[in-house]
Amino acid sequence: MSYIQIGNISVKTEWGAFILALLLFMLVEKIIYKKSTSLFQDALFNYIVVWKLSYILFEWPLFIKNPMSALYFSGGIWGHILAVIVASMFLIYRTKKQNGILDWNGLLYSFTVFYLLFQGSEFLLSGEWAVGVVILVASGYVAVKKGSRENPTWLFILILLNSIFLAYNEKLFALEGWLFICISTVVLVVMVFKEKHLLKNTVSWVFIVILAASVALNFEKGNKTVVLEGATEFELQTLSGETVKLSDYRGKKVILNFWATWCPPCKAEMPHMQSFYEEHGDEIEVIAVNLTSRDNGIEALKRFVDDNGLTFSIPLDVNGVFGDAYEIISIPTTYVIDEKGQIYQKIVGPMDKNTLESFLN
Repeated sequence: MSYIQIGNISVKTEWGAFILALLLFMLVEKIIYKKSTSLFQDALFNYIVVWKLSYILFEWPLFIKNPMSALYFSGGIWGHILAVIVASMFLIYRTKKQNGILDWNGLLYSFTVFYLLFQGSEFLLSGEWAVGVVILVASGYVAVKKGSRENPTWLFILILLNSIFLAYNEKLFALEGWLFICISTVVLVVMVFKEKHLLKNTVSWVFIVILAASVALNFEKGNKTVVLEGATEFELQTLSGETVKLSDYRGKKVILNFWATWCPPCKAEMPHMQSFYEEHGDEIEVIAVNLTSRDNGIEALKRFVDDNGLTFSIPLDVNGVFGDAYEIISIPTTYVIDEKGQIYQKIVGPMDKNTLESFLN
């Protein structure tokens, strides 16, 4: 999971891509299709609201501990499922209220256009400019060529492009990919059921999509595991006077976190980290280095640790030496260190329990 930095604020790349894709999609709808709004846009808005607020429903104990955490996290995969259900119910309700006929072809077309714009935006924000530009140009080309004509071929081309780039980005069988596959499959089945003459064309395109996605899935992009560098050794004291030395954990994975008590996203992250540590502390070590030289003092730290029941190691960087050594600018910042003491991932921004659990493998 990657983050983009806006000043001192860290935003998940996928969230930034979602916002950028929504703006681009609204632009396409307005300029090319002359629509100021659409049923799909309204459904998408409902989806976003439910997805974000689902954190409160599915992580109620953590939300109660820190209500501000709802700004940084969502309900995960169950949040996506709930959001899809609510958005679908909204579409059905609005359709019955208007003319009782839902344009499944137009709905799937809007969905595939938006999803392709989302993928292009995600590549752009992740630094893969060439791929991102190719996707966005392809999206614009299809939108212009299709115009207002109802041609299923352009719909299948969009499904094909989405599948290829999901596979290329190794997300075809991740959450993003399954979401795309499930929604596209359900709508296609409904379309074929309502218009049986589309069956032969649909089956042919499905085989093309599977073949193209298989090729993209096996495309070699080079070395996929990038080791940044060796982790800098440190030896620091905890509040209880215990000495924590990084090299003592050689042979075990380590989540090395840098934080402070005044930092809102750090406060949101800590309950997730404690819950993760209680379940997986025997598999992976959690070390949360307090940037004491930048914090509000030892007493504030003691209160924070007691109030949140934190039991993982919290070394004190009293002189700020190791905050500088690890180039900590924005907090929280986390390094994932492998069994050999090599850093293979850096995350700037708060992490929820699901993100932490992804490091186990």
